[in-house]
Amino acid sequence: MSINVAIFDESNKVINIIFCNDDYIIKDNEIIYTNQNPAYIDGDYFDGYFYPPQLFLSWVRDSKGNWLPPTPMPNEGRWSWDEDSLTWTEQP
Repeated sequence: MSINVAIFDESNKVINIIFCNDDYIIKDNEIIYTNQNPAYIDGDYFDGYFYPPQLFLSWVRDSKGNWLPPTPMPNEGRWSWDEDSLTWTEQP
């Protein structure tokens, strides 16, 4: 059997992920992750969960650790974030 292991730095940023046998000895800067709570390289480990990397510099975390844009995305249509103007741009 194998396990998935995330390796993180002192700021809890994931710097590598490895797949190894279940007899692998976990080090202090490592933690096992699952498909239900996957690790992401350049993401981080926050309050017991793995989170993807910050998509844009302007986005901030909410109280649950999710990345949020400065302006909520409109409900209707297809949109992409424009970091230069800090606005949503409607896509065709």
